[in-house]
Amino acid sequence: MGKASSTRKSVKESLLIPNISEIMLQPFEEPASDLSGILGKHIIYTYSNGWEYEMYYKNSDTVDYKVRSGSVGGRVVKGQKVSIRQLQTALPSEKVEASESEMSSYMISWVEPTGTSVVQVLNLNRREVRTVILFPDWVVKETVCFQNEHLDLMRSYRDQGPTYPIHPKIMLGRLHFIEHCTLDNEHVINSH
Repeated sequence: MGKASSTRKSVKESLLIPNISEIMLQPFEEPASDLSGILGKHIIYTYSNGWEYEMYYKNSDTVDYKVRSGSVGGRVVKGQKVSIRQLQTALPSEKVEASESEMSSYMISWVEPTGTSVVQVLNLNRREVRTVILFPDWVVKETVCFQNEHLDLMRSYRDQGPTYPIHPKIMLGRLHFIEHCTLDNEHVINSH
């Protein structure tokens, strides 16, 4: 037993596997996001399921949008707080005639007063949007309106539920309209 025990010990020692408690992850800084390619953009896009949306990226933390068709078609949202980050720029090997800020991809995420969570990945150069929307059950059944006029009611519905089941939607959309507007233009998205 002495020989087997010493063999096991030497094999274990030779593997040089560090103890997980000894590993310290080094903090790192997130790269700065250049949002100049998205701020002030007014886009209209349609998902593969036929849902159409209109979006205006007002500033670095606010969007306005209108659901033009789909399960919550007719819904208008003004002043939705969001988080926007630049994801990547085109590779140097790609031959694209556009400024670097026009070639960027962006991740935009937000949680609505309804409890709906949304994450968008927008690529303006490819005219493509990929979106994950997590709809609480009550939203799918109840919500078609100008959100800002009903925030207190929506929050009370959100709080009383039912939240579950969550209705996840993972979608690919194509942009068919892109324009640059003056930043903070209040009249880009109509509430009608």
